[in-house]
Amino acid sequence: MATLVNMLSYELLYAHIGLINTISVALSWFLAVTFAFFTNKYIVFRVKGTKEKHSILSQLISFYLCRAASGVLDIIIMFIAVDIMDWNHTLWKFISNLVMGLCNYLAGRLFIFSKVKEKQ
Repeated sequence: MATLVNMLSYELLYAHIGLINTISVALSWFLAVTFAFFTNKYIVFRVKGTKEKHSILSQLISFYLCRAASGVLDIIIMFIAVDIMDWNHTLWKFISNLVMGLCNYLAGRLFIFSKVKEKQ
């Protein structure tokens, strides 16, 4: 679903509103990451509330920091594919999302939600 949010918001921003590629990529990344945090936390990894008061803030910061690396990767892939090579933006946004999705899942599973799940 986060990929869908990313793809649709990118298409809307880039192809329909006419924002430049890198800005469209960055904004669609932000929307998708915000959506993904809550779906990953409560649906994918089924992390319930913890006793620690600041745990959700800590998880949110970790989530955004891990996703920042994939966001930069997304911008680089899309900049090279669309701005430099002039390749199809929709196809390359899909390819970029596949690469980011794998990286993000592994980061979530291995680093962000693993410690909380162990405590439950």
